[in-house]
Amino acid sequence: MVDYYSVLLRAVTAPGAGDANWRRGIYDRSRDILVRRLRALRSPPSAAEIAAEQAALDAAIERIEAELAWTEHGAGSQENRVDNLSTIAGDSWIGPDRGPLASSARLSETTWAVIAVTVAAFGALGYIYWAMPAQKSAPPAIPVQTPSPPPARIATNGELAPGIDGGSNDVDMPYVFRRQPTFYRTLEPAGTIIVDKLQHFLYLIQPNSVALRYGIAVGAQCADMAGLRHIASMTEWPSWQPPPGMLNHDPAAMPGGPGNPLGARLLQLDDDKSRIHGTNAPKTIGNAVAFGCIRLVNDDIVDLYSRVQVSTPVIVN
Repeated sequence: MVDYYSVLLRAVTAPGAGDANWRRGIYDRSRDILVRRLRALRSPPSAAEIAAEQAALDAAIERIEAELAWTEHGAGSQENRVDNLSTIAGDSWIGPDRGPLASSARLSETTWAVIAVTVAAFGALGYIYWAMPAQKSAPPAIPVQTPSPPPARIATNGELAPGIDGGSNDVDMPYVFRRQPTFYRTLEPAGTIIVDKLQHFLYLIQPNSVALRYGIAVGAQCADMAGLRHIASMTEWPSWQPPPGMLNHDPAAMPGGPGNPLGARLLQLDDDKSRIHGTNAPKTIGNAVAFGCIRLVNDDIVDLYSRVQVSTPVIVN
């Protein structure tokens, strides 16, 4: 699967990039080209595979827009905005190019088709000369066969199937989503949790206009959650019951432990359906995901769990 996030981020933060409406045009064109090129392959991928690529592209777009909103609203000057974009995009985007996306001998036919998204995005910014050599290169006569994981085991957005332990943290997590103290001005008292779903942050308010900030993933179960909640109960290594949409692929229930989708800790909220919890898939942090509620990596949920108590207020916006 192509790294849509890196490709599109390079395009929309390049010199001469336009406003939100301009970016929306780039995104729409990328979606259209992606589907048309995949369906035009000699051996078209299945509908499920096309849907997975579309979901990955949409997740990358959502993440980029959230990060750009954070830099635009959180920076006091254009100079600071550039510095913040460098932090989000990584040093690789402010130095010389580091070569092609991958060796042509290792690119599958599907990957060659999806690179059309790169052409669409970069073409609008004058980068078409960079993408065209990869587009014109012929696939190898004998492609390298790389085994694909079963669809039920690994999904998009870094998701892992129940039972697979992705670790307690993500060593490649962008700095902006790592646990860290940050300046945060609010009238809420110290000890309050504030969840910012759009930016994918959870804040634990500290004294003197400081908050501990944690990166989160937001599951579909809590996509519309808003307002005031309180922690109703706290559980270490909770058991997990899959939602109806996963019953055809996963076990009926799973005890607490490594690989459990709820992770190492669970903070159940007082609306009887919302919760803050860990995850077995740390690479999902910063994304919108299909299942679960407010996710943190296990290292972070353990840290948060140690700092809060039952009745702690949780404000979701």
